[in-house]
Amino acid sequence: MIMRVTVALLCLAWLFLLPAPVALADPVDPRPPFIVELQKAVQAGDKNWMAAHLHLPVRYFGEKTQLIRSRAWFLKHYATVMGPELKASVLAQDPEKYFENYQGLMVGEGSRNIWFQDFGDIGAGRGVHFEIITINNSR
Repeated sequence: MIMRVTVALLCLAWLFLLPAPVALADPVDPRPPFIVELQKAVQAGDKNWMAAHLHLPVRYFGEKTQLIRSRAWFLKHYATVMGPELKASVLAQDPEKYFENYQGLMVGEGSRNIWFQDFGDIGAGRGVHFEIITINNSR
């Protein structure tokens, strides 16, 4: 009996000697800053930023449905792919109120939007890295 009480008291004493747990900060949602970055690129007409974020092949639904297979093709057809209605839809997006499901992150609305997926790999030392997987610019 004395042994049990002694062990119990030692365990309690050990618990009080442990350092208090450190409160971890809530992780920052990487989506809103990325959406703002995208909007800046669209506003500035930064074709190279857009091309650098393509995850080829990219599905494109515009007047024709096709696959974008190269950055060179995208740069050559940028004005058609990223028409004024699509740009307006992306720019109107509230960065804090995005849509996301198992298919990815959607920026824009209706039939004019851009879909992204996170291709980052924390285990390989590459953090969050969103890339374009689909561009919808149809009526």
